Amino acid sequence: MFAGRSRVLLLGVVAVAVAVAAVGVGLLRLSSHAHSQTASTPTVVQPRLKTFDGGLFSTSYSSGWSVSSKHNSTGAALYQLSSTGASVSALGIAPAGTVAVTIEQTPLSFFSTGHLVVPGPDTGASSQSAVELFPHVVGTPGGAQRVILAAPPARSSLAGAEAAIESYGYTYRGVGDLQVDLLARRDGDVFLLELNTEPALASAGEAALETIAKHWRWQ
Repeated sequence: MFAGRSRVLLLGVVAVAVAVAAVGVGLLRLSSHAHSQTASTPTVVQPRLKTFDGGLFSTSYSSGWSVSSKHNSTGAALYQLSSTGASVSALGIAPAGTVAVTIEQTPLSFFSTGHLVVPGPDTGASSQSAVELFPHVVGTPGGAQRVILAAPPARSSLAGAEAAIESYGYTYRGVGDLQVDLLARRDGDVFLLELNTEPALASAGEAALETIAKHWRWQ
């Protein structure tokens, strides 16, 4: 379960990334009354959830979201969740106004001969920690501008499995993007949960990622 220290860490990572994206891109404007002690507190309505079965894991997400999936012969799988039903790109980025969460499952054996980010295989992947695996699994789009590592990799957990979390802020095709990555390794696979959203939708994105992580179960 994604609770306790890990949940606090997620909140901190998102907050820092939002601040960085807001400063670097200039898109986020916090109104003066947002932090007013006299401001009324809106009623929080818990969204209906749907269960998602990924084979080696299961989780839940808001019933208003759409899910697409892809699998290949190596055992890798890609699941993309969209808050509006709009298509999510191969980079995990959705159109403006849409929050996207991508779940990638990659066998550790893949890295002995192939690569996702840095050139060349990662022959030590089988013995590396989640933090050490980050540069071999996670990157930012090639066309991204004003890229800032908002929160460097920090240890975390996902349903009891070793994990790490980091975040970036950048501009992609003229739009500010907040990217939060939670990477976990379990048995012979690496699981990456990546949130991509505009800074203005950071709260919705944070809630979506937290829901998925909180309801994550290994199978």
